[in-house]
Amino acid sequence: MSTIDYKLLKGEDLFTYFTQDHPDKELSSLVEMLPLALGDWSEAVRILEELVRDKRELIAVYPEFDNIDTSKMELLGCIPDGLLYLK
Repeated sequence: MSTIDYKLLKGEDLFTYFTQDHPDKELSSLVEMLPLALGDWSEAVRILEELVRDKRELIAVYPEFDNIDTSKMELLGCIPDGLLYLK
């Protein structure tokens, strides 16, 4: 079985890899919510490409349960029961 070098993927292929084939299922679910949080498919793909290129992270914050300092994170938008940030 060959390994996919996702760093070479772009656009819809990158999104599909993260939502269907990536071994980290928590990250997969966050990537799946990215278009919802941003309200824009093109922007979601751009952010995902930036995340891979710059080794950034998606962070879900659920204010009812989490006490996380988000002052150095970029707010991307709302997700069910919380907020999605780029770190």
